Amino acid sequence: MFKKSLEKVTNTYSTFLAGGAGLSMFAVFLIIFINSTRRYAFDKSFEWGEQLPVFLAIYGVMFGVAWAYMNDQHVKFTILVDFISKAWMKRLNIFVDFIMIITGFVLMYSGYVFAAKRGKIQASGLINGAKDLRDFFGIDNLIILGKMYPYQFSIAFGGLLLALAALIRLLNRLYEADSDKVVEAGL
Repeated sequence: MFKKSLEKVTNTYSTFLAGGAGLSMFAVFLIIFINSTRRYAFDKSFEWGEQLPVFLAIYGVMFGVAWAYMNDQHVKFTILVDFISKAWMKRLNIFVDFIMIITGFVLMYSGYVFAAKRGKIQASGLINGAKDLRDFFGIDNLIILGKMYPYQFSIAFGGLLLALAALIRLLNRLYEADSDKVVEAGL
């Protein structure tokens, strides 16, 4: 029963991470394409079209890092590991999973502190668009989209994604629920 639930959680989370990475990268492409087309067709581009793709790419990378760890497709140094027995390899992988959980939480905390201290700084290319959105919709809180907080928070968000991916990976290793290969989000 637990193995079946763990497999479902693993596949669902992997699909979520792959979808987040894919949507982020698609949004980056779309914004750059539209902005480039406007620049060449009308000699004008969106002010926010230069800076927003950078921040969206950071979110995409955070989703991708967690997805890669979740699927055990991250960068590894296997030259020495290839000589270790399967039993020691499993212990090493479990140890690495614990380290990655801790790393994810440290990244989450440090990203939060960074965003909390410097998040009120205006994002120069986004502040005017945020003001326009605020005025158009009459929602004062939309001004946050012109500040650095939601974009600097990507580090904290990525740390959480990584910690969860490492925890799920660890549970898969401990319960041996097909820990060698996770379904790759239907890709």
